[in-house]
Amino acid sequence: MQVVPTTLEKTVDSLFVQIYNLLPYFKIFQIDISDGLYTPNKTVQIEEIMSYKTQSINQVTFDFHLMVKDYETEIQKLKILKGQVNIDNIFIHYSLFPDYESLSEKYPEFRFGLVINVQDSVELFAKRYPNTSLPLIQLMTIDLGYQSLPFKPEMLQKIEQLKNLGYRSKIFIDGGINDKTLPFILSQEYKPDVLVIGSFLIRAENLKQRVDYLKEKVK
Repeated sequence: MQVVPTTLEKTVDSLFVQIYNLLPYFKIFQIDISDGLYTPNKTVQIEEIMSYKTQSINQVTFDFHLMVKDYETEIQKLKILKGQVNIDNIFIHYSLFPDYESLSEKYPEFRFGLVINVQDSVELFAKRYPNTSLPLIQLMTIDLGYQSLPFKPEMLQKIEQLKNLGYRSKIFIDGGINDKTLPFILSQEYKPDVLVIGSFLIRAENLKQRVDYLKEKVK
């Protein structure tokens, strides 16, 4: 199981402050991009990141979680940004019904994942995306919009549902993961492959202590 820190920042300066704080411990980050339309809040935008001096973080790999309605415009921006930083995975919300195969053909430099929200049905997801070779699925374990919202334990059942439907994708979970919820996550028969962790790391008073806790618990 892997830990990937995530950031939900409103300014490019605060984004990179968090990245540099976490850089001694992590080499993969997931950046949340929200347009204020698909979700109630608006974060730093990709064009702001493009204008930032990113040369000093070329040893880092970034995933981007696009909580936006016009995701293809943002993908085009990421294609340009990829000339400055390493970008691997791009996550798009299933509820927007993206044409996954078309995007994969159009942008072969990226690997695309689909995000299942709290209210989304796995059964309906599987009907729309019956291709069980999807490489990445991310389950939101909080409601969309902000960090530190309550963890939704029932979302973990969707891991089993996906596997029973034949999905062998790498499954990420995102939201509300901390020292209170992690033991419950680890007690489940069906566990995620990747823990996307935000405020537990971002707001830590003693970051090293929390990183050490995660290393001890997450194998």
